[in-house]
Amino acid sequence: MPDRDLLRQCAVAAAVAGGILSGATGDYGDARKSTSRVLPANYAFTIWFPIYAGVLGYAGYQALPAQRGRQLFRRTGGPVAAAVGLSGLWVRTSSPAVQLPLIAATTTAALLGYARATPTDEAERTSASARWLVRVPLGLFSGWITLAAGAAVTELLIDRGVRAPRPGADFWGAALLASLTGASVVVTRRVPVSAAYPAAVAWGLTGTAVRTLPRYRTPGTAAALGAAAVAFAGLLAALRNTAENG
Repeated sequence: MPDRDLLRQCAVAAAVAGGILSGATGDYGDARKSTSRVLPANYAFTIWFPIYAGVLGYAGYQALPAQRGRQLFRRTGGPVAAAVGLSGLWVRTSSPAVQLPLIAATTTAALLGYARATPTDEAERTSASARWLVRVPLGLFSGWITLAAGAAVTELLIDRGVRAPRPGADFWGAALLASLTGASVVVTRRVPVSAAYPAAVAWGLTGTAVRTLPRYRTPGTAAALGAAAVAFAGLLAALRNTAENG
């Protein structure tokens, strides 16, 4: 009988490596040329460097023989493999019928993996390796994917020539940003696994505000307020965790 834990370790390592290779070599264009009200400024995408470093660290750590039967990786391995692997396919397809399900599946898997990283015992809670090689990387990845999903869907619609219905693109852009903010605040409050999650979302929303405010005041303001709201929710969650854990 094959060792299921060993197979999981290999599958996670392969999916993470493949997703990073595909995603890092894709052509994402120039945010300055887009009319999207949701897309962050080009500089914001540098967050992929710590994200990729983090998920590579996760993949390498979980692949160690000593971690083979660890419950933390049994809980998170599948969703992380799916999320990182699928994220590398977004840029490889232009068909809405394929890309939209990919975006939805990636976001769902990323948030599931992040939620499953919640410590279940004292050893996981106090482990520095579990924090820096699991919770922080998955927080950064799922936080950025939360915003990236909205930005990717918007870009896809724009590329397909879809025009925003009344009352216009500014309104719907602000509405989408408000929705993403609300969802991120809920996740931050209910699944306070790591401050990295709200930090990644706030970073992306700040990048959106920087890019959009000069031209599109309403969505730019919504992005700025959203960044502040998510950061504040993250601060409250961190203070609550500190109080509960002494």
